[in-house]
Amino acid sequence: MNPSLTDARRQALRSASHWYAVLSGERVSPLQEQRWQQWYQQDQDHQWAWQQVENLRSQLSHVPGNVASRALHDTRVTRRQVMKGLMLLLGVGGGWQLWQSEAGEGLRADYRTAKGVVSHQRLEDGSRLTLNTQSAADVRFDAHQRSVRLWYGEIAITTAKDARQRPFRVLTRQGELTALGTEFTVFQQDNLTRLAVQQHAVEIVLASSPGEKRIVNAGESLEFSATEFATVIPGDDESLSWTQGVLSVSDKPLGEVIATLSRYRNGVLRCDPAVAGLRLSGTFPLKNTDAILQVIAQTLPVRIQSVTRYWTTISAL
Repeated sequence: MNPSLTDARRQALRSASHWYAVLSGERVSPLQEQRWQQWYQQDQDHQWAWQQVENLRSQLSHVPGNVASRALHDTRVTRRQVMKGLMLLLGVGGGWQLWQSEAGEGLRADYRTAKGVVSHQRLEDGSRLTLNTQSAADVRFDAHQRSVRLWYGEIAITTAKDARQRPFRVLTRQGELTALGTEFTVFQQDNLTRLAVQQHAVEIVLASSPGEKRIVNAGESLEFSATEFATVIPGDDESLSWTQGVLSVSDKPLGEVIATLSRYRNGVLRCDPAVAGLRLSGTFPLKNTDAILQVIAQTLPVRIQSVTRYWTTISAL
């Protein structure tokens, strides 16, 4: 048991997990939001407990695969799931097995980034590795190959020529990607990997079907699971804009833009389905998500409602 956790804080955690489940529902009424606000402002322990919910959600939002579905990656979580996660995170009861999982490997990775942070790295062979927000990767160079293991998140690679002519590979849960002298981005999603190639080409071998291979050329993008490929689609410059610290969109649905923006912003950022289909174009600095939301409110017929700085909803006027 954690000796610093008082009875009052335990109760606050139970209440916080309840409110998280309520506010994560498909439909949240103004009365529910008002009652949550009253609860939040009522006591410092309530504010502390809500911060623990946010901390846990932030840490688990990138947990891969089945771990994520049992945690807080999806907002449609139950009170029991949230409470269990909070108790494990705070050390109440048993130890946190997540540390031994694939997500735990990511937490111990050579390179990792927090939410809202983009990191640029020069590797020992001169290749460039850029990690997007909430990403983790290990780098292993040996006599036979250069490899990057992407645990979660998104990376951009620009390979350098290798005097020893070792292949450059990126490993994800869904497959192995071999650079054919190239520049590309790789995004590890729950059950998919998304590849976008900016220069030259990349060869993909599926994890569960080694005989299945595909070459993706410059200007193309492809999603794949461990067992099958989706259809190759045209890529765009937007897939690389984050490496410059900007969010660039061209006639994209607002719901898709908000989903991307939420990866860089602490707390919950929700988009009402009633306005999710509105289209947006523009280039925005990712370091100031509040400014992006203000521009969206000025550009589209929507309003930005913030219960606290950690809970924001975009809805119709």
